[in-house]
Amino acid sequence: MERPKALDGSMPGDVGFDPLGLSSAGIPLGWMREAELKHGRVCMLAIVGWIAADIGLRAPGLPADSPLMSVTSFTAHDAAVKQGSMIVLLIFCGVCEIAGFAAIQQTLEGKRAPGDFALTGNIQVTDSIKKAEIKHSRLAMMAFSGIATQSAITHGAIGFPYF
Repeated sequence: MERPKALDGSMPGDVGFDPLGLSSAGIPLGWMREAELKHGRVCMLAIVGWIAADIGLRAPGLPADSPLMSVTSFTAHDAAVKQGSMIVLLIFCGVCEIAGFAAIQQTLEGKRAPGDFALTGNIQVTDSIKKAEIKHSRLAMMAFSGIATQSAITHGAIGFPYF
């Protein structure tokens, strides 16, 4: 395949792969990279959370008679909605999205690198670290999709280690 003009290799992880031609669709690349990093970071956390719930870890202080003590990752969403605690997560995510809008605007104006929230803990963020993060993000998105799909197809019958 021919390398799209917009993918010039300047962003970490850019290997010129765009079979759907999204880089030429008029959507700013900074916006797409921001979304890719956000989804990747969420999936990295989701994989850990999904596995933790499936091996039996629960939040500290959760009452032993709570209906959430017996859920699997596959059934946790419906149980949390039924109990009413999912609304707290929805509000929290909404607040984070609203707070992050200014950062996305700065990315689109070229004043900020996509995904940079200056939360590095005084660690020098190099191009190799950025490349590793995007690779791990892409892997986590594929892994989460696989685990969630397998759980949906088997109705949660196959738990960790998901074989």
